[in-house]
Amino acid sequence: MFAGAGSYSDNDLSLQRDGMAAFEALYKKYWYQLYCVACKYTASGPDAEELVQNLFEKIWRNRASLQVKNWGAFLTISLRNMAVDFHRQQAVKDRFIQNYQQPATTSDGETGIDQEQLMVLIETHLHELPEKTQTIFKLSRYEHKSVKEIAGHMQLTEKAVEYHITRSLKLLRRHLRNYLNTYFSLL
Repeated sequence: MFAGAGSYSDNDLSLQRDGMAAFEALYKKYWYQLYCVACKYTASGPDAEELVQNLFEKIWRNRASLQVKNWGAFLTISLRNMAVDFHRQQAVKDRFIQNYQQPATTSDGETGIDQEQLMVLIETHLHELPEKTQTIFKLSRYEHKSVKEIAGHMQLTEKAVEYHITRSLKLLRRHLRNYLNTYFSLL
C-alpha cells in the first residue's frame, strides 16, 4: 500500500495502484511549485491557480491511463502546454472583445447614421408587404406587443399573427442580408 504523503518518491506515485492517497501526495508535493511557474506564465494569481487546478483535474480524470515515471517533468511540461493554450484562448477572447466593442468606440454620429440607414431600409422593404403584415410587424417589433395581444387587437388567431411576423422577418432577412454582411465586415 502507499506509504503516505511524507515518505514517497516520484517512482512510488502510482495513481492506478494507490488512487486518492497518491493523488493527494502528488498535489501536496507539487502544487506550490506549479503555482509559482503558472504565475510566471500568466502574471496573474487567480489565472495561475485556475491553470494548476485544471491540470490536477485533468490528471485525476485520466488517472487510469497515466503511467508517469517523472512527475515533476510531466507536470511542468503539461502546465507549460496548458499555459500556451491559455494564452491562445486569451488572444481569441481579446480579439472578440475588441471587434465587438469597436462600434461602441466609434462616434455617435457614425453609429446613428448606420442605424438610421438600417431603419430606412427596413421601412422601405416593409412596404413590399401587405398592410396587415406591416401592422403586425410594427406592433410586434416597435411596440413590443406579444403575439397574444396582437391577436386580440387584430381579431386574428395567434397562429395567423405568428405567420405574419415570420413572413415579414423572412423578407427583411432576404433583403438586408447584404447590408448587414457589409456592415459587420467593416467592423
